[in-house]
Amino acid sequence: MNKQNFISWSIEGALRIGLIFLILMISFLIFKPFLLLIVWGIIIAVTFYPLHKKLTNLLKGKNKASATILTIVLLTLIIIPSILFLNTTIDSLTNLSEGLKSGSFSIPPPSQDVADWPVVGKPIYEFWQLSSNNLASAIEKFGDHFNQVGTWLLGSIGGLIGSIFIFIFALIISGMFLTTSDKAYLFSVDLVDKLAGKNGKRIIDNSKATIQSVVKGVVGVALIQATLLGIGFWAVGLPGASLLTLVVFIIALVQVPAIIIVIPIIIYVFSIESTTVAVIFTIYSLLAGMSDNILKPLLLGRGVEIPMLIILIGSIGGMMLFGMIGLFVGSVVLALTYQLFTDWMDSNNKEEASEHP
Repeated sequence: MNKQNFISWSIEGALRIGLIFLILMISFLIFKPFLLLIVWGIIIAVTFYPLHKKLTNLLKGKNKASATILTIVLLTLIIIPSILFLNTTIDSLTNLSEGLKSGSFSIPPPSQDVADWPVVGKPIYEFWQLSSNNLASAIEKFGDHFNQVGTWLLGSIGGLIGSIFIFIFALIISGMFLTTSDKAYLFSVDLVDKLAGKNGKRIIDNSKATIQSVVKGVVGVALIQATLLGIGFWAVGLPGASLLTLVVFIIALVQVPAIIIVIPIIIYVFSIESTTVAVIFTIYSLLAGMSDNILKPLLLGRGVEIPMLIILIGSIGGMMLFGMIGLFVGSVVLALTYQLFTDWMDSNNKEEASEHP
């Protein structure tokens, strides 16, 4: 190849690469507003795929009918409880706000036994006593802390409302994915085969199993734990029980022990209920608050080749980096990294074994 031909070939190659890059960039910008919905749709479709297959078999192979029925049921399960929960939460916040403004909201005085608790007893007793005698002074004294908590709580509620709308649209998209699930699976395997060698099926299967594991082991456990504790809150008639249940769910979701919320509530229940009721509530709440220690090992990582610790670290790190969707993206990416690394190590070991028989 002479110099003139080489220059011409290089220019043509650069133009082609630039054109391809430009097309890909414009395509991404067009696709970007829908990216979050598409990713959530894929996650939901993967999560409910086993149920979709069973329902398809019951309907004698009617794939579209199964996807439609499943989508309608899931939309109902999301929309109706969300409306009821938001109404209850808004009513609780409204009543609390009106009670604080009118002065009708009061906190019962603490028991003298609280002051005798080791280390934390005295400051808790003093703050509790101040809140009981003069709630306005307590709010003024710790106003910055209350503002921070209130801002975080309102932001969480706002984020929850936004997430509900995203989930509604994502559920509709997931229903469309389910109707073509078999073709989508084969396409994904072929695509990964081209990008990562001949391990496409194994990578896709592990990614699918990782998403289902995170749903059961992280989201499912948080939901079960919040539901159990919410039942206890409702049973003793705690004010703002639905709001406290939401806080427990968010805390459990980000892998913070729910017991940090349970203990102050137990202290409060001892001050407003009889000893018998308070003891029963304490035992129940402690068991429910620590139930994740039993449920998580049973559900997280089950049926997946990837170690549970890898999935858990990926979920927590992903959520810190990308928010709620990072629970799944982080776990899948870290699981994929782990799988590619172990495959690379295995291939090196096989090469060494063949060189040194």
